[in-house]
Amino acid sequence: MIYHVQMNFRSFAVALTLIITFTTSSSLIARELRVGYGGSEPFINISTEAASGVAVDIWQEAARYTNLQSRQVSTGSVTEMLSLLNQGKIDVVVGPVSITEERYERFGFTHPFYVTSPAILTNRSDTSFWRAIQPFLSGPFLIGVTTLVGLLLIVGAIIWTVENKANDAWSRDPIKGIGQGVWFAIVTFTTVGYGDLVPVGKRGRVLAGIWMVTAMITASSLTAGIASAFTLFQLQHAAIQSPADLTGRTVAVIPGSSGEDFAHRFSRKIRPVDSVSDAVGLVRNGKVDAFVYDYPVLNNLVDSRPELRLVRSHDLSEHYCFVFRKGDPAIKDVDGALLKIRENGSLRQILERWGLDVEGKD
Repeated sequence: MIYHVQMNFRSFAVALTLIITFTTSSSLIARELRVGYGGSEPFINISTEAASGVAVDIWQEAARYTNLQSRQVSTGSVTEMLSLLNQGKIDVVVGPVSITEERYERFGFTHPFYVTSPAILTNRSDTSFWRAIQPFLSGPFLIGVTTLVGLLLIVGAIIWTVENKANDAWSRDPIKGIGQGVWFAIVTFTTVGYGDLVPVGKRGRVLAGIWMVTAMITASSLTAGIASAFTLFQLQHAAIQSPADLTGRTVAVIPGSSGEDFAHRFSRKIRPVDSVSDAVGLVRNGKVDAFVYDYPVLNNLVDSRPELRLVRSHDLSEHYCFVFRKGDPAIKDVDGALLKIRENGSLRQILERWGLDVEGKD
């Protein structure tokens, strides 16, 4: 009996030892993650064979404190990498990926490694001569001027037709006579009243009286219309100084980004684009009024494009995270590693090396 108990105990001990050994050895085997690097400079630079940038440095530093290895599988935009992650072709997206409501429902996020805010990219104010005369070439202004000229011609032709036979002051020649009629209409319209041409016939005086009343109404309406057109033009083309100025403007956004959510709060004229470079091209060519995206990315672009201007907003915070599929156990490991490099100062050193503040307030 004692022998059987000892044998059972030994068997149990051996089995337990094997289980512990297997579990320990399994945990010591590094898991290799297929990495997709997505985003824009300075966080991701994919112009070379091996990706580089702020996010790459942070990922590699954090990986030193985990039992994880990584292998670059693909590079591209954030949207492209999230699609590959969703398809199971990669295990993690490394880049400036901000959390949105739609993304949060689909993916698993680590703790943020960087906090920033959205910004508005727009052209600098144009002070050229062409910009100064543009209001005079706007549709409402040209319509108003054309309407007035047409009205003066009609009134001039009618008044000459009525007066030329009864009034020797009016020329019998149609071209000269209509010219005199237009002159009379202009003088009456502007209330100058030189008195060089005066209708003497009954029909001419009635017509002149009707035109005088009509001219007063037309002048006030035309003045108000032109003033409104100028005001509207100035509002539509005034320099963007804050997010509120996006109202009524055409704004480029990258679908699925936090910039899209931000832009929808201020403008209904949203134009989706595929990439940052596409959006910048539209802004530079005047096809859109602004592009809303992450401040660090846009700030990096403005440094090399003096014709562009950046307006930063602190109304919304954006948190950059590494992205996994939901439930991936590696998220916990990476969270712990991010905490370590934040505490030991490695994260700050990386951000400062790239000219970014650790709190994202650069």
